[in-house]
Amino acid sequence: MTTRSCLPGTSEGDAAKPALNINLEDFAFALTWRSELGGSAHYLDTETGEVLFVGDGVDEDMIPPDLGHNPRYRPIDTLEPSEAFRVMADFVESLDGNAAMAEPLAAALGRPKPFRRFKDSLQGDSAVRDAWFNFEREAHRVLGAAWCAEHGIDVAWT
Repeated sequence: MTTRSCLPGTSEGDAAKPALNINLEDFAFALTWRSELGGSAHYLDTETGEVLFVGDGVDEDMIPPDLGHNPRYRPIDTLEPSEAFRVMADFVESLDGNAAMAEPLAAALGRPKPFRRFKDSLQGDSAVRDAWFNFEREAHRVLGAAWCAEHGIDVAWT
């Protein structure tokens, strides 16, 4: 996935389609959720903007029967660990002016199990934790917009 801004998915001569309303929280969850057991996936319904989850425990009657072969449903790939790590590293870089906040997080990223250690390091300071959640939300918005652009979707986050 590339990180570019979302532009309307129209070409010359096409009537402009209205932006697709997509819940950012649902889309961000689809981008970041990994099943340890595998066998699950998220799809975007490009007509309704709904993010669909397919996996164990989901009522099969809730899954469209043509999900796998209807272009209306686009699979949402989970972020690669390197992309998720980059978001954390970018957050640490954004704290450049505040070494007390940045140093523990930078140290966490340089140790084994950086994802767990990073999240643990956030627990000690509510201001840093809040700043992280705001930063992460914006990063997911940008990554989601890039995904939409790649799929020719003009998005309006809800």
